[in-house]
Amino acid sequence: MVSMSALVASGCVGVAMAFNGMAYWGLATQSLVFVLCITVGRCYLSGFRPSLRIDLRPLRGMLSFSIKILMTNLVTQINNNILSVLLGRYYTEKEVGYYNQANKWNYMGYSTIQGMVNGVAQPVLHNVADDGERQLRVFRKMLRFTAFVAFPCMLGLSLIAPELITITVTSKWAASATLMQVICLGGAVLPLQNLYYNLILSKGRSDICLWSTIGLGLAQILVVWLCRDEGIHTMVKAYVAINVAWMAVWHYWVWRQIGLTIWAALRDVVPYAAIAAVSVVAAGLASHVVSNVWAILGVKVLVAVAIYVAAMWLSGSVTFRECLGYVLKRKQQ
Repeated sequence: MVSMSALVASGCVGVAMAFNGMAYWGLATQSLVFVLCITVGRCYLSGFRPSLRIDLRPLRGMLSFSIKILMTNLVTQINNNILSVLLGRYYTEKEVGYYNQANKWNYMGYSTIQGMVNGVAQPVLHNVADDGERQLRVFRKMLRFTAFVAFPCMLGLSLIAPELITITVTSKWAASATLMQVICLGGAVLPLQNLYYNLILSKGRSDICLWSTIGLGLAQILVVWLCRDEGIHTMVKAYVAINVAWMAVWHYWVWRQIGLTIWAALRDVVPYAAIAAVSVVAAGLASHVVSNVWAILGVKVLVAVAIYVAAMWLSGSVTFRECLGYVLKRKQQ
């Protein structure tokens, strides 16, 4: 509720300012309003109110752990924006603009899924941290749920990228659609990486999170720099590829912590990825029978959702049935 309210409020402010000729100030103000609304909303609903009494003693026991988390978050922000910096160095302003437009949609997609998972993952994984077998079962269930949501959403976002760009920001940004399709494919695994991160954090190993994130950043910079002369599309593909490949590093540390084998993880994830891929391919083929941009968007969404839901139902997916049961129960209440 807080996130959606902040998104609507900041969006209205940004659009209003842009409409009145304030150009990039609309983007800057939109970001500030979004953060302000998020902060005020969470403070109001949390029930916590700060006092003037200052006691630094609780910090002593958590400082070492928290500092690593802070540094990890800083490195993560650098990693998420390093490509824009490198693109600005080697390519034109227009090409960088196309990338930023594409990456904006990708970020909105995977960050929404991550936010949904983050609200549950850390406290639940921490509560079962003392029981290794139970934590493994809980983590695998979360892994299946995250894959169940992330792959159809992000692959679907990749599917409708051309129509979404044309409808929302007009055809002058059409060149960003191809980049968006590639970036969204990589965005499908980011919620899974975030779940791995939460598992490692629940074990108190913020040091692993820090060094793994630093390693990812260095690998990204190296790969992107090596592809600098191959064009922006090749550079973006290399950036996405290293993000996907880094899942192996995160899995290694999770295996060390709870004994999750690569085959078990693949059994939990691959079926959802495969069914989502088949759904979007079929939807893309079906959309060729229409030519209007709105009709194409509608056909793609309807066909992809229908095939994915049907496949989940026919395969007897426990995750799907649990989610469906929860939704129906909420409606009855």
